[in-house]
Amino acid sequence: MPFDFDAIVIGSGAGGAAFAHHLAGAGKNVLVVERGKRPDVTRTPAAERQTLIDKEPYDDRPIEVNDTAARLYMGGVLGGGTSLFGAALIRPADDDFHPGKHYGPRLPRELWDWPITYDDLRPFYDEAEELFALAGTPDEEFAPLNRPRRLSADVLPFAPVNQKLMSANRAGGLRPFRLPLAIDTSRCARCDMCAGLLCPHGARKSAAHLLDAAAATGKLQLLVNTEVERLATLPGGRIEGVVVRPRDSQERKFLRARCFALAAGAIGSPALLLRSGIEARHLGRNYMMHYSPIAVGLFARSTGASETFVKQVGFADFYYGTSDCRHKLGLVQSLPAPGPLMLAKSGMKRWPRCALRFLRKRMLPLAGIVEDLPDPANQVFVKPDGSVGLKHRFSGFDIERGRALGLEMCRILRRAGALICSSRAFPSLEHVAHQCGTLRFGRDPDHAVVDADCRLFGQANLFVTDGSVLPTSLGVGPALTIVANSLRVARIALQAT
Repeated sequence: MPFDFDAIVIGSGAGGAAFAHHLAGAGKNVLVVERGKRPDVTRTPAAERQTLIDKEPYDDRPIEVNDTAARLYMGGVLGGGTSLFGAALIRPADDDFHPGKHYGPRLPRELWDWPITYDDLRPFYDEAEELFALAGTPDEEFAPLNRPRRLSADVLPFAPVNQKLMSANRAGGLRPFRLPLAIDTSRCARCDMCAGLLCPHGARKSAAHLLDAAAATGKLQLLVNTEVERLATLPGGRIEGVVVRPRDSQERKFLRARCFALAAGAIGSPALLLRSGIEARHLGRNYMMHYSPIAVGLFARSTGASETFVKQVGFADFYYGTSDCRHKLGLVQSLPAPGPLMLAKSGMKRWPRCALRFLRKRMLPLAGIVEDLPDPANQVFVKPDGSVGLKHRFSGFDIERGRALGLEMCRILRRAGALICSSRAFPSLEHVAHQCGTLRFGRDPDHAVVDADCRLFGQANLFVTDGSVLPTSLGVGPALTIVANSLRVARIALQAT
């Protein structure tokens, strides 16, 4: 039977879009199937209630997390998480690809080195930065992180509080840097609650932009609001096709392709494989998401955080630990001030609205990214009724490091003039920051689910291009690495089409 497409991509987030964009650019006929809809940014898209409380642009599936049903803050529209992310795209350190150097016996020996190195991805990081039109100042000190290379100098003006944050901490011996951001300054309105909300102006670059550009060539088709129910496998280890169903219909279609890319995320991708009857020892296991301590400083005067964009500063000084905690930690970056509804949801619901507005005007939050380690007990599974379950617990080691990084974040804020500062862990059931690990890549099927080319062991034409392939979670957000790796895999997949 003839093929319907050269490639079918399941999922429209960072990994799926980059893969599809490259294949379409090479002249292949590509279909992207996305479970969510194209977001409607005309309906007051920056409204805090509809976005962050009602979660309209987030995944609408209730997922059982540790035996409790929850709606997760996980992208559920075209573009996936990149339609809602914070736009900071950061290269990791060389040693992130060799986690055994810092974790040693805390990791099994087979995970001491990734199956690829930073140098293998270097040219694809360049390409990813260009695709997302990354803007920043490359002459700053990013060490021990790798410095970005393809940056536009057209950056957003610095909020005054961030100028103070940087100057005070440089005087204190730290090396803060301007976050590289995928934001078009000519269209940006500098919204105060960016990120977590849909961008009403199209200024924040997302995977959806890549897909729309590829679709304009006539080589890429998009199916939105469409569920992929299962993959169909031929004898001999090849995927023949996918069964898809529009979410507002019971009519199913069977679509065939030469190759397939699975990019539905570290929860969605293993769930689809499990529903399709595909088995592997580590499939769905080793789920990771960064442990993220939050520190909030309160200042005597307005910080501007309730009026303008403030997510602009990063610190990598504690990437490999502190004087009090000599373990690998990760990145620190500034955050927008939460809106009144999110402040109420976080434990301040009895506070009067005027008090919340007063606090918000004077606060500046920082977030830590603590690299959590893989644990087979942390897993995605499919229940008998077809719904998805997740088991996840942070280890005492994660919590200890998060506490240490929280103390350093408070010191950063106090140097900048915060009168009061407190830190807390933020691992709620609903937040799934930077999920990865559930289909990790490696050289041996006894220890990995996909090979070094991100091809599923035993399935010659099925590639995985989302964060689920990462065997450890890095000390930075994984989005840029996901895009870079997806571009690498797309070159390999061209040979299968």
